[in-house]
Amino acid sequence: MLDERVVIRENSCIAADTYRMVLQGNIAGELKAGQFVNLEVEGYTLRRPISISSYNKQEKTFTLLYKVIGEGTAKLAEMKPGYELKALGPLGNGFPIENVKSAVLVGGGAGTGPLVQTAKELQELGTEVKVVLGFPSKEDVYGIEDFESLGITPFVSTDDGTFGFKGNAIQLIREKNISAEIVYACGPKRMLAAVEEQFDRGYISLDIRMACGMGACMACVCKDKTNENKYYRVCKEGPVFRIGQVEI
Repeated sequence: MLDERVVIRENSCIAADTYRMVLQGNIAGELKAGQFVNLEVEGYTLRRPISISSYNKQEKTFTLLYKVIGEGTAKLAEMKPGYELKALGPLGNGFPIENVKSAVLVGGGAGTGPLVQTAKELQELGTEVKVVLGFPSKEDVYGIEDFESLGITPFVSTDDGTFGFKGNAIQLIREKNISAEIVYACGPKRMLAAVEEQFDRGYISLDIRMACGMGACMACVCKDKTNENKYYRVCKEGPVFRIGQVEI
């Protein structure tokens, strides 16, 4: 784990309140799909945890796709290329990349980002990768080009039907009868619960509020699904868990 100053190479708006930030630093060489970094924002005590979307270890760059949801991320959105900020990472446990014939990746809203690198690494093993993305409306849709650059055409749904299938990601999966050996999912809790009902093998990434990001403050605990006395720190033992491992 490193705590270093990284340089912003890109920070652009790609959808409604959604930004792509490309950072350069040595952290890139240690990252795994599904992990996250904690970014220091001047004027705020707590750092902002943001999942890794993709990385290039040769160029020492990594990409974050983040949504503006408060004052801290709003300030991040204002930062220009060339600006330096401190980043702590890599943090958390990422997605285990299993050697399987087929995989379906399910992203809901801001949960789309962590699946890009996951798709790439699965493809490198020869896995057939299908991607299903769900958003509230057309203005919220992003990430399609990231998967298309890998040769994957995502299935896309919007709640209001303004882009792609009308409905949510799970309804789309059922409508198109999309199946695979394993599922990788990241998104809101309601979507993840539906993923667990639809698939019996795979991994989910929990997106919940964190404080320290290193497991010290115990602010982001979740409960084991079968042992009521066992708890996990999402930032430390997660954010990725096996399907059926934790209560959602």
